Amino acid sequence: MKRLVLFLLLVVAVAAAAYGVTCYFNSRRTEDQWTWLRREFHLSDPQLARIQALHRAYEPVCADHCHRIMAVQTRLAELEQAGTKDSPDYAAALQAWEAVKRECNEATLQHLRKVAAEMDPGQGRRYLALMVPRITHYDHREPRGVR
Repeated sequence: MKRLVLFLLLVVAVAAAAYGVTCYFNSRRTEDQWTWLRREFHLSDPQLARIQALHRAYEPVCADHCHRIMAVQTRLAELEQAGTKDSPDYAAALQAWEAVKRECNEATLQHLRKVAAEMDPGQGRRYLALMVPRITHYDHREPRGVR
């Protein structure tokens, strides 16, 4: 009987530990981008506030890029459906596509550098090491966020 009680206590302890670990990892997965940024890069309240202000200031620039990217993508799709991939219009649309992607990437990289400058130097370098590859390999097919 004593072994059964010890075994049941062990099972309950293991179940409680598993539940705790699951809750911990689920809470980290569902945190918003600002909570993640603060935790991941050890930001103080003033640092986070300055970064959020930079983000708010960059939102209209980003929205303009997104609008222009969607317009070019729509134009390319229309030309492809019309079977005019060999036309000068399609070549011009491809050039516009490359130009707006390049402009978006350059502006975003500049924004990321401003964000990193608000962090402690080591954290800023780590932030750039994490984020810059995401920008340089971004295909502009879906929205991107801080995280």
